[in-house]
Amino acid sequence: MNKTAITILGIIIVILALWKMVYISQKDENDGLLKIGVIAPLSGPIADYGEEIRKGVTAGMGSSTVQIIFEDDKCDPKEAVSAFKKLTEFQGVNFIIGPACGSSQEAIVSLLKNKQILTIVPAAASTNLFSQSGNNFFNIQYSLEDESKFVAEQMTARGHKKIALLSYANAFSQTHANSFRKNFSGTIALDEVIIDENADLSPTIIKIKAAQVDAIYSPDVSFFFGSGLVKLNQQRVIVPVYSTYVVELPAARDLVSGVVYSFPGDLTSGEGAVYGLSRQAAEILKDSIVDCHGNYSCVSNNLQSNGSFNLGVYQRPIILKQIKEKVPVVLQ
Repeated sequence: MNKTAITILGIIIVILALWKMVYISQKDENDGLLKIGVIAPLSGPIADYGEEIRKGVTAGMGSSTVQIIFEDDKCDPKEAVSAFKKLTEFQGVNFIIGPACGSSQEAIVSLLKNKQILTIVPAAASTNLFSQSGNNFFNIQYSLEDESKFVAEQMTARGHKKIALLSYANAFSQTHANSFRKNFSGTIALDEVIIDENADLSPTIIKIKAAQVDAIYSPDVSFFFGSGLVKLNQQRVIVPVYSTYVVELPAARDLVSGVVYSFPGDLTSGEGAVYGLSRQAAEILKDSIVDCHGNYSCVSNNLQSNGSFNLGVYQRPIILKQIKEKVPVVLQ
């Protein structure tokens, strides 16, 4: 081998050695990077809901070095499963915030069982999902069942004796409706389940008028997106309407004047529920992941033993608020 060839070979060996050092350094850095996945409706009819989740999670992470990976489920259960598999199978994520939508939660809960994958949802969820997930599903708000129980008791306390219950054919809405039926002391004169979220509400409004109710409970925002209040006013049905904090969404704000709704009672004053709950979910999960150096068992044990969660459900008070002139105010 001549001198030139030896020189070239030496240069190649040095380059390969340097490349290997850089590769190993980058690999070690990536292997040690803590990741949190987020599943939220970042597009579709309630994209502003997802955007509030994005802002809340980002704020909750602060300047943390934890990597956040967002996936869009469009509030669709099939999309949620796809997002879940992308995060866990391709990104190697063990900790997820979301999904926020009830049907999406139901779709992924079985995928958590017997896996070292844990999720905290920044919204209400059914009490059953913690056990169905193998204790891997945590809810940062309060349960859907407790929320509708609270609304039912409040409506009773406020003297409503004959009401209309309007729900939709999805997991979120039906869990609410089932709990409300069990806990309302008065008469449910109209119990309407609306199959299509885009259906014309005029026939339902006619039924409400005929039932002569003194209040309405509709936990699903679809009723308001369908101009339910406008149609009630057109039929001169002027009664209090109760719902959940979904009415605070910017896209719904012009459609929910006067609506009374349930709200997490310990959030910072002036802070929207979706943003506030997402921020808290991010803070709780990030702190536990960092403290546990990303160890799944340690994070799971921390959440279950810190006193804030009971069977996966965060313990917090519920209050009533009302939309007045497009502004949420606490109802005394």
